[in-house]
Amino acid sequence: MSEQALFTLDLNRCTGCSACSIACRTENDVGSGLGWRHVYSFNEAHLPNAGVFHFSLACNHCAEPACLYGCPANAYTKDARTGAVLLDHDHCIGCRYCSWVCPYGAPQYNPSTRVMEKCTFCSHRLAEDLEPACVTACPVDALGFDRQGEPDTARHPGFPDAGLRPGLRLAPKRRHSAPPEMTPLPASDLEDLPATPSTSVDLAGEWPLLVFTLVASILVAWFTAWAAGSQPMNPVAFALVAGGALAISTLHLGRPLRAWRAMLNLRYSWLSREVASFSAFVGLALVSSFFGPLPQPLQWTTVALGFTALFSIDMVYRVHGQSEPAIPHSAMTTLTAAYLLGFLIGDPILAAAASSIKLVLYGVRAWRQKVLTWPAILRIAAGFLLPLALWTIYPSVPVGLLVAGPLLGELVDRIQFYSGLGFLSPQRQIDLDLEAMIRSV
Repeated sequence: MSEQALFTLDLNRCTGCSACSIACRTENDVGSGLGWRHVYSFNEAHLPNAGVFHFSLACNHCAEPACLYGCPANAYTKDARTGAVLLDHDHCIGCRYCSWVCPYGAPQYNPSTRVMEKCTFCSHRLAEDLEPACVTACPVDALGFDRQGEPDTARHPGFPDAGLRPGLRLAPKRRHSAPPEMTPLPASDLEDLPATPSTSVDLAGEWPLLVFTLVASILVAWFTAWAAGSQPMNPVAFALVAGGALAISTLHLGRPLRAWRAMLNLRYSWLSREVASFSAFVGLALVSSFFGPLPQPLQWTTVALGFTALFSIDMVYRVHGQSEPAIPHSAMTTLTAAYLLGFLIGDPILAAAASSIKLVLYGVRAWRQKVLTWPAILRIAAGFLLPLALWTIYPSVPVGLLVAGPLLGELVDRIQFYSGLGFLSPQRQIDLDLEAMIRSV
């Protein structure tokens, strides 16, 4: 295993005083409400047989950084000398995807600059042969710095293990040692501490993605049905819907004018693959619809690009440790396109197969949550039962009326999908491990 600079943390010493967090904010002039280093307490209620200790965590500058691989704009680099994972603000598009895939809550979105920011390992201090500011500020020598060491690979309760080889070495809490006493902070310092990073997705902020992903499924199903000779194509309508969907998707970005950079990481990022394949699909589909059908091989290549884009969309949400699996999921865009396509080409077998898969996945999720809500009833009735019953009773029902129910059901499912998105974080890992300890007693 290659060596690099890394943080060390002695859980027997850390008192959770947050001096490291305050020093980090002061040294790096971190904006109000933001924080590059956070202190998490394990078992704050002092439940018996679970232990009490504190984690001081910032970016761990992983050997296999998920932020670097996931960033579609290639805004991240890894310094070959120190191993520091660095973010170029001029390249960041503010898509926030790095904060989804990082299990340590390191990348933070700055609403003032509209880009991400994170711990830099105090690279400017390392260049002057100084330790990071957080390390020098620790009053009990719990937080340390090793200029060349090997990361700790042991699993410790409360610390997320995502296989990223984080640049952190923990001195584990001794089983029978007394819990470190919390150091009281002045009220002024407490007011200045940043909030713990959120691990859930705010639907109000992600509505552009909801609209884009649903419309993308519709467009791919529509073009495929036209290529199969089953539905007419209005080029102007297709262009307006596709252009509107692409424009709406950029509203999710902090820096919409840098949206072109989202295609720069095709090697690693599913988000880059989504943008590139969907853009190619729309371009070829518009050429074909405006100037006449393309040769059959190119026509079906366009269809393949469309489904590649949908598969990439689904893979974007496949993040290690998330609260609900994105694959398989009843709201998957590939399944949605196949379901709609069944109606558009008049193939009850395809519609029934896609419907059955979706219904089973949705039913399992509803059963696991043990709650049958009105949105769930609407999703099942309008999205599955009504269209199939309508098609059975009235085989010649207009296609627009036939797909109205499925579209309403898919909208409900997509809303529930985004509302249920939650990703791995130190606080969530603490909650999960503490709950497991309590159950095992």
